[in-house]
Amino acid sequence: MVKINKYWLILLLLVISVLLTFMLNSTTLNKESKEDVKLIFGNNFISYVIDDNEGMSFNIFGVQDIRKQDSSLKDQVTSLTFNNPNIKVVDYKVDTGIFHKGYKLVNIIVTVQVLTNHVEKADKLLIQFNNEKTTTHEFGEITVQNSVPFQNEHLAPFGDYKVGYPTPALDVNIKNKEKQNISVSKVYDLTDEISYQFKDLLKIKPEEVKHIKINSLSIKSEKEHDFITMTPILSYSLNDKEYLYNMPGVIYGILDSDQDKIKKIIHRLNG
Repeated sequence: MVKINKYWLILLLLVISVLLTFMLNSTTLNKESKEDVKLIFGNNFISYVIDDNEGMSFNIFGVQDIRKQDSSLKDQVTSLTFNNPNIKVVDYKVDTGIFHKGYKLVNIIVTVQVLTNHVEKADKLLIQFNNEKTTTHEFGEITVQNSVPFQNEHLAPFGDYKVGYPTPALDVNIKNKEKQNISVSKVYDLTDEISYQFKDLLKIKPEEVKHIKINSLSIKSEKEHDFITMTPILSYSLNDKEYLYNMPGVIYGILDSDQDKIKKIIHRLNG
């Protein structure tokens, strides 16, 4: 009788051992599945003058490859940083959109502050997940600066000011608040990647509202930018002194449909 009890005890222990092994393997597989989130970002170009001490929010668009596995990205991201400690992420939100051809649209909304008075740049986004794994992603580039070097007393936006465009253009009204002429020579961004040089100086008379319409801004890089968030900067002169004015921000390509956003990103993958 004692031998039989020992036999069943050994068998019971073996069964428990097998069950524990199965449970551990299952937990490991579940953990690994969370690590397998596949993110591909579009070429997001952010070039912005931040004049709010609380920071500025930007959209970074990408897609999640869900052809083999779908998981909730919102529940997994625990922190975001850029590969520049002087660009501080003070808040973020992960939004997901529609599905198209095995990909789900992802919009990461980051609120950032610039911690110096210099132009600060980053081209990598570091994402930490709730399994404590951190992945590094190319997302395009972000260039930011605070408003210290800019002059905002001479010029001001007036009336209709268009902020969203399908392609790089500009259609705005600007008022000269001074009692002297202002001469505008150039519109450009912080990186000088996107710009427009006036053939002749654009004269704005005292207290005049000037309609500035540029059908196509020049882009230096051969690499196409999918989504652009930009502060247009006016270079101008007043009383023989040179100034810079940071206009309200504009966006390009961000108002496209969600399906078009996905197509744009995966087209680059397949290209």
